[in-house]
Amino acid sequence: MNYRNRISAELITLLLLIPAITACGGTSTTTPVETETASDNAPETEAVVEPVIDWKAAGIAQTDCGGRTFTILNEENANMNNAWFSIAPEATDGEVLNDAMYNRNQTIEETFNVDIIEMRSATIQQDLRKAVTAGDNTYDASMDNIMRHFALAQEGLLLDWYDLPHINLDAEWWDPSVIEQLTYKDKLFFCTGDISPATNVRVYSLVFNKDLCRELGIEMPYQYVLDGKWTIDVFNQYITDVNKDMNGDGVMDYEDRWGYFSQDGNSFMMYFAGGGRVVEINDDSEMELVMVDDRNINLAIKALEISIDETKTLMADKYVQEHNNQWPAASAWFASGGSLMRSSVFEPVPRDYRSMDTDFGVLPYPKLDDAQKTYYTPAEETSRMFAVPTTADADFSGMMLEVLAAQSVSTVSPAFYDVCLEGKSVRDNESAEILDIIFANKRFDYGLVADVAGFKTMMKNLEAKDSTDVASTFEKAVKKAEVAMKKISEKFDGLE
Repeated sequence: MNYRNRISAELITLLLLIPAITACGGTSTTTPVETETASDNAPETEAVVEPVIDWKAAGIAQTDCGGRTFTILNEENANMNNAWFSIAPEATDGEVLNDAMYNRNQTIEETFNVDIIEMRSATIQQDLRKAVTAGDNTYDASMDNIMRHFALAQEGLLLDWYDLPHINLDAEWWDPSVIEQLTYKDKLFFCTGDISPATNVRVYSLVFNKDLCRELGIEMPYQYVLDGKWTIDVFNQYITDVNKDMNGDGVMDYEDRWGYFSQDGNSFMMYFAGGGRVVEINDDSEMELVMVDDRNINLAIKALEISIDETKTLMADKYVQEHNNQWPAASAWFASGGSLMRSSVFEPVPRDYRSMDTDFGVLPYPKLDDAQKTYYTPAEETSRMFAVPTTADADFSGMMLEVLAAQSVSTVSPAFYDVCLEGKSVRDNESAEILDIIFANKRFDYGLVADVAGFKTMMKNLEAKDSTDVASTFEKAVKKAEVAMKKISEKFDGLE
């Protein structure tokens, strides 16, 4: 989905400045979301080439819900105070994304005479399970990570999105990557799309330091990406011969300059970006273990070789631990010129880099080789999506989720792009185009969601041992994975 082509900069600004309409359904009871204040310097975007989308496009008749409350259970977490992890902010606060969400909800609240509220819990999975097993219909939907939702789905506590009234999974406001890759046994128990950018901020991507590119006489890597030539080998060339002992002490550490700054587990990120899989859903709707295929083994070896190469790669984890376990410290280190490239989840771009002076660009993770047709963006197995408990009124929940998602196309999604592109970090046209590539090609894997083989742990352990002994390591996990997949299949076969 190309949000930049959907709406002009002037129209985005107009939409975000419309005063909030007083809702008939009442006042929300959530805690205010603490976010950064956005700059007034919004980047220029292309002219309108598509009509503005709003809730009417969902094809749902305006309905008077009589002041009914639509309650979404969300996680209470100190690391999730940014607007992109919210769904129903309490008020406008001048922050672009927060205000877009608030105004979206106000429009729906007035149109349908409904009150949209967000309830936060530090024990969201337990709370949802307890409510459903007790027949309690307090929660109309939940916004949680897909591993916990998957566990609840196996217990028969969530509704299938293919059966939800009013939900049109072919509509542009639902993410096709989610639908295509997370449908299992012809069922889908969680979904997302324009309704929330929470999944987008937790995909893995790269940032690069443009100032260092200029200093080192290296061309900007954008054209490689746009030409489909951004491969592991090309990436490896970029990060080679960048290391420099800046303080002259003969030891390469955080006081020096590196080619690549990543974190423990970089190898599994590169693995999925290169088209690797743990399992695939076959034609019989069963999980099939594919990580032991020759291509996947060779891909894992290549990813590990870069991860453990101390002549170019430095991991951020120890540095973060030394700075009170605060990941923004890693962003600051990178911004100071510590490395040419950095990989992480996408969240530091809107959270950290937009307030820094260093000139950055964003990139997708590289392909394995030129034969790989598509860039893949590894998505966290803890990505946050929406689910509907079996005790909910399916008609009401389906209607509200559908209209919220449709209304988000012209409000929440362009606001999120505005936040990502605001400031010096990614103001260039190339980065805006590459955001489309990153977000449109998310890669999910039930092998991670269900953790059938302990794949991430295996890759991290190989990194820790500076080992590329992939074949034997993967082979040892086969029996455990097959047993796990069989149990999962039986649980889903037993669902009504």
